[in-house]
This record gives sequence, C-alpha cells and structure tokens, in this order.
Amino acid sequence: MALAVLLINIVGTAFFTTTLCYYYGNWKKQHKVTTLIVSVSWWLPALILTLLPVDIASAYFRSCTLSEQSVSDNFSAPLDNTACRAPFFYAEHTVFLILWHIVYWSSQFLTWLLIPLMRSYTRAGDFTPLAKLRSALRDNIFYYSSYLLIFIVALVYLIMTQAISFDLRYLKVLLITTSNTWGLFLVVIFLGYGLVEVPRSLWTAGNPVASLQRAYFQLSKRNMELVDEEERLTEIVLQVDRIRLLLPTNHPLQPYVQIVSKRAHLPAENPVPNPESERRGGVHIDEPDDPIDLSTLSLSQLARVHRSLKSTQHRRNRARALYEEAVKHALWIEDVNAFRGRRRPVSAFLQDCHGTVLHECASKWSSCLLLVQWYWRCYLRVWLLRVVAVVLSLLSFIMVWNECTFSVRTPTLSLVALLLKAEAKERDYFLLELSSFLTLGYLSFAVFYTVFRLRIFNFYRLVGSHHTDEHSLLFCGALLCRLTPSLCLNFLGLAHLDSHLSQTTLVVPRAVFKTLDALADSMAGANKVGQVFISSSNFSVESSYTQFMGHLDMIPFIANGFNIYFPILVLLLCLLTYFRFGSRVLHQLGVEQLIETPGYGTDHSGQSVNSLADDAIQDGRLLLRKERMTMFRNSRSCASDVDSDSEQKFPNLLGHYLRTKAQQSPDRVRLLQHKKENSSSTFRTMSMPVEDSNLISHQSGSVPVEYSEDDVEREFSLHTNSGLVRYPHW
Repeated sequence: MALAVLLINIVGTAFFTTTLCYYYGNWKKQHKVTTLIVSVSWWLPALILTLLPVDIASAYFRSCTLSEQSVSDNFSAPLDNTACRAPFFYAEHTVFLILWHIVYWSSQFLTWLLIPLMRSYTRAGDFTPLAKLRSALRDNIFYYSSYLLIFIVALVYLIMTQAISFDLRYLKVLLITTSNTWGLFLVVIFLGYGLVEVPRSLWTAGNPVASLQRAYFQLSKRNMELVDEEERLTEIVLQVDRIRLLLPTNHPLQPYVQIVSKRAHLPAENPVPNPESERRGGVHIDEPDDPIDLSTLSLSQLARVHRSLKSTQHRRNRARALYEEAVKHALWIEDVNAFRGRRRPVSAFLQDCHGTVLHECASKWSSCLLLVQWYWRCYLRVWLLRVVAVVLSLLSFIMVWNECTFSVRTPTLSLVALLLKAEAKERDYFLLELSSFLTLGYLSFAVFYTVFRLRIFNFYRLVGSHHTDEHSLLFCGALLCRLTPSLCLNFLGLAHLDSHLSQTTLVVPRAVFKTLDALADSMAGANKVGQVFISSSNFSVESSYTQFMGHLDMIPFIANGFNIYFPILVLLLCLLTYFRFGSRVLHQLGVEQLIETPGYGTDHSGQSVNSLADDAIQDGRLLLRKERMTMFRNSRSCASDVDSDSEQKFPNLLGHYLRTKAQQSPDRVRLLQHKKENSSSTFRTMSMPVEDSNLISHQSGSVPVEYSEDDVEREFSLHTNSGLVRYPHW
C-alpha cells in the first residue's frame, strides 16, 4: 500500500506541476536543463504537501496500535485488535523517513546551490557555455559568502552558549532549523497577504462595476509599461546598431557583434525609433544615452550589452502580451456590464459565447444555450463568486484564529487541532486525511497565491501564456522549495502535532481510555487500571515529518519568543493588507494606486480627489474605446464572408440577425474621432490581423459585431456615479 500511495502522489503531482510549468514557461525557447530544474523544483513541494496528510493519519494509527499493545501487555486477556483499522492511504514509519530525507535534501540542494547558479547562467550575456558558467560563479560568490558567514556566526554563538554540542547530528538539525526559520519568516509575510487578498479578489471579481473600474486602471498601466519597454528596447537597439556600423570589419569582436545584431533583428539600414516613444517623449532619439567608447570596447562590455538586449526584449514581449490580455479582459467586463439589466439576451451577446459549441448544436438549442450563458455570465457567475468569497473569508478568519491560539494547550482553542482530534477519536482516518489535506491546501494556496502574484520590479514576475522568463521560473522554484517545509511545520503546530511548539504530543486516543474503563469494570481492578491510565498518558508519538525535521527551539531566541511574535506578525500583516497599507503609502509617494476602500480619496463633499487614479481610469476607458473601434474597422473587411458562412450555419436565429445587420446603412461611427483633438493623453493603437481582430468574442470564428451610429451612442454613453462607471439599462 505504501508503494501505491507513493506512485499515486508522484504521478498526480508530476502531471499537475508539469502542466503549470508549461503554462508559464516557454519550452521551445528556454534551455532544456532549465525546464528540468523548474519542473523538479515545482514538483517536490507539491509532493510534500500531498504526502504530509498521509503521514499524519499514519502517525495517529501508530499511536492507536502502540497504545493497544501497551494495554495488552498489562493484561493477560488480549484486546480486540479490530479497534485500530489502518487508513486507506497508509505507509510505514521507515518509508516516510526515507522519503522525507530524499525530498527535503533534494529541494534544499536545488534552493541553495543549483537554482542560484542556473539563474545567473540564464541571465548571462556571454557567448560560450563556459563563459556563462564563470559569470554565474562570479555573481554568486557574494551570495554564498553571506550565507556561509551567517551560518558560522550562528554556529559559534550556539556552541559558546552551550546550546548544542559539536556533533554531526546537531549540525544537521541546525542546518534544517536555520533554513526553516528564514522560510517561516517568509511564510508569515505571504500568509498574511494571501489570507486577506484571496477572498477580496474574488469579491471584487463578483462586483461588475468595480471590476470594470479596475480593468480600465490596469489597461492604462499596461499601456504605459509597454511604451516604456519599447523606449528602452529602442535605445539598446540603437546602441547595438552604432557598434555594428562603426566597428571595423576586421575587428576581433566582429563575430560576437554579429551575434548581438542577429538577436536585435537589425536591418541593413539604421533602425527607426518607435513613433509612439517619440510622441510620448517629445524628442527624437538619435543615439543612446550612454554610448560605448568603441576604442576601448571589450568582450565583457559586449556581453553586458547582449545581456541587456535579451532581458529588454523579453520584457517588451511580456508587456505586449499583458497589454493584449488587459484589452481582452476589459472588453469582456465592459460587455458584461453592457448586457446586464436586459430582460432577455440579444443576438449581439452571441459574440461572447463559444461559437464551436453553438455550431455543433441544432438551431433550436442555440437560443437555449444563449439564454444559459447569458444568465451565467451576467448573474450566476457574479453571485457564485461572492458566495465563494464569503466562504473563503470565514476560512481565512479561522486560520488567523488558529495562528493566534495554537500555543494554548488547555483548553484547546485551535479549531484545526480540535477537528483532527475528534476525527482521531472516532478513528475515521480517511476523513482525517481529507481534513488535513483541505486545511493544508488552503494555507498553501494563500501562500502560493502571493508567490505567483509577487512582482519585484523587473527582477521577478510570473506571466501566463508562456511569457515568463527563465530567471523568474527558477526564482519561483527556489521560493516554493524554501517555503513548503516551513509551511508544513506551521500546519503541524496548528494541529498540535509539534510538541516543542504547543507543549503537547499525539497522545493515546480517548476511545482507548473508554476501553480501559470497560475492562476495569469487568475485571474489578480499578486501581490497576488507574496505573495503566497514567502510564499510557505519558506515551506519545509524533509524525515522521516532525521527527525528521526537528523543532524550531534549537535556537534559543526562537524557542523563547516564537509563541509570542508569530501570532502577532500574522495578525499584523493581515490587518495591514486589509487596510491596504502598502497601496496607501505608494499613493502618498505619487505612485498610481487604485484604492477601492469606500470614502478613501474623497473630500467632505464626496468628490474624488484621487487625481492620479481617476486620470488612469479615464485614460484606460478612452484607450479601450479606441481599441474597440480599431478592431471594428479591421473586422469590416471580412464581415461579408463571415455573414455568408454564418447564415448557412444558423438559418433561424443568427441568420435573421445577420440579415438585419446586412440591411443596415454601411455608414458607421468612428468612435472617439471628435475627442482625439481634445484629449491630452497619448494612446497606443494595437495593430491586429484580420483573423484576430474580434477580441470581443475571444474566438476567431465568431461573427464580428457592427454598430450603427445610434447603437454606439447608446452603448458608450457612460454615466458617472460616485466615481464609478455605470451603463444604462437598455
């Protein structure tokens, strides 16, 4: 059974993490070794999280069997061995010890040694693998030296205070404890953010008006990021082109210059700067701001230019993908707001439905599918998100309560500990495994939600649809391997399964005590039974994970204050996240931040004074309307072909709608034409091919929507109420 449990976890977690790595990474372009390391570093934490509930249930089962054996040794009559039934997923203690050794030390080897080297290797701009390896080692000298110095200082301190003896076993525990202490500090930060932000993000997604406002704001930010990255790329390309044109053809660095020029996709003539950047900056870029002296050009300087070119190209492509995704999302939210409040779905709503599904169904089912999707998109989905947000808010409150009360032994205030003890009392080990998995799963989801949403300037950022660079993937893998062991220790503390944190251990279940009382009454030996009760109460068993990892009390200041500062930090970070402390600080410093707290950013009369956010929302709204009109103009060229094909597939409902549209006047409104001269903001128009122009439907085979002048005037007449965008109910 232990082998079956291990195989199920290996296959399931490997499939899940591989799919996730494929979604974020670009396997066609990134290095094969990087793909392997990222997959393993994402897979090992998932394996730990799925095997720990099995370890907990197995520990409770061993506690039951050993207590039964202890009682049977004190009585001549054998006890009923059927009282302790093995869990459905069960593994022996030795199996888990071997497994934890392999998984933990593999993850630590990746985190502290291999991944830092690979991160520097992938970012290096050198032209040979050996030169990249030398650059990676040179970049990590300070990294390894600082950690080695910290470890030596901690070791000397513990030896001088006689906290540990100079023994290999204590050194191993010290290494694990030091790593877990740093990981636990990160867990506190990420957990405090995730427990609040996960339900709040779902609640915001369930509010169509607030979602539309945030979509406008994000679209404006994505546009500015794209313009900035295009400017940086233009400067670097100009620098590379200057080196290519002025460097003599017989120069020894000419082959490396050709490699850099090939990556920059330079034409035969000088590149033309981005016109959008020229308009935004107001000046024409003739040469880079920091030109390189060609007389002293060296291979290391050229490698730095190559490195900057690679990273800037990736950031530009990533910014373009984020901008296009923001356009699609804003169009979808805007359409949902436009169609909300209608008594029945209109034919134009078909543009937001999956055309492949409707094409395969008969025409009589098309209207039914349209009605179902209309109710789902406009109403049911909104309320479902709000219900899930409320449920997750309660779970987050329970988790914060558990974090603040897990150190209290009598009475037991941790709800997780009470739940697991009650299930162990009933010997329902499957339900115990399920409860442990769900509780640990929500904690890990809150922590990993922060990891995947984290952005450290341009150093680290995860973007889906294969737009995450190798450095960010490796950095995420190192974070996952570093956070997961500490997160599991935190969960064991919540469940009162770490004796050094909660001053309690896995004791003999109370059902055994009831069995002892029944035996005592039948044998009329109450005094003898009382002695067995006392001896069995001192009997304790911990999980294999705790026995391998050790405890956090190896370092004295952690052992003395852990039960005090850990709950305070979790509660403090949750409060700071709830009141958006970071966003408020950035807003006061002049950074655009959208703060949706009621009453914030308004004066005594209720008028908005948050000019930065309001300007960004207005820019995003106008930019989206311009993008919508651009896509409409591109779709007109192929509208006649789509109309003829659609009439054959939908002879009843869609055919009538398309024929009606075909009979309308060909004159259409060019949106924002009268506002271009009055707007002081400069927007970027995304050039799109004809087959991908209909972003409203998100499907290449959907029928493009055409608006008459009256339709556009009705649809885009926006009313402002309390600073929020509201659509009229048609």
